[in-house]
Amino acid sequence: MKNIKQWLIDRLTTHRQALPRPIAERVKLSQPFISLNDETFLTVKIAGEDHIDGLLSIERQCYNGHTPWNRTALLHEIRYNKNAFYMIVTDDQRPVAFLGSWFVAKEAHITNIATIPEYEGKGIATFLIEALKGIALDEKMQLISLEVRVSNKRAQGLYRKMQFTNGRVKKGYYANDHEDALEMAMLLAVTDR
Repeated sequence: MKNIKQWLIDRLTTHRQALPRPIAERVKLSQPFISLNDETFLTVKIAGEDHIDGLLSIERQCYNGHTPWNRTALLHEIRYNKNAFYMIVTDDQRPVAFLGSWFVAKEAHITNIATIPEYEGKGIATFLIEALKGIALDEKMQLISLEVRVSNKRAQGLYRKMQFTNGRVKKGYYANDHEDALEMAMLLAVTDR
């Protein structure tokens, strides 16, 4: 009986060590700030539960008062989804942008990226995607993917500039208005590092 008990302890300990830590706990930002052209520095952090109000504030400002990902969904993502993590950008404690992602299999999927209107066009989204790309390469991902509204030509232009390519169109993808979504993806190569 003593041998069986020791065997179980050894198996549980080995199994526990073999499981990877949640992505949000193991990722590190290579640069915790963004320098804007006007010499303003913005802070970048991996978002935790204490950032949910900030994420919701950004959503409201970007989506005409709506929150596509409500408090419950964001809390679940941050607290329980071991494959998800969020980056949040603040200007002197004011939340101005964020990026949410899932790392599944060999794919880093952007679930949401938003910059409040006042801060658009300053390179924040580009910075967040580049930061995600660095993390994805560290995690041995093979591609970064996302969906974008077919009407959002500005975002599509940014993604293409960053080497995303068009995929298929998902009909009626968005729940609130049933607009179609365009899948886009960026292939990652070991030489990118």
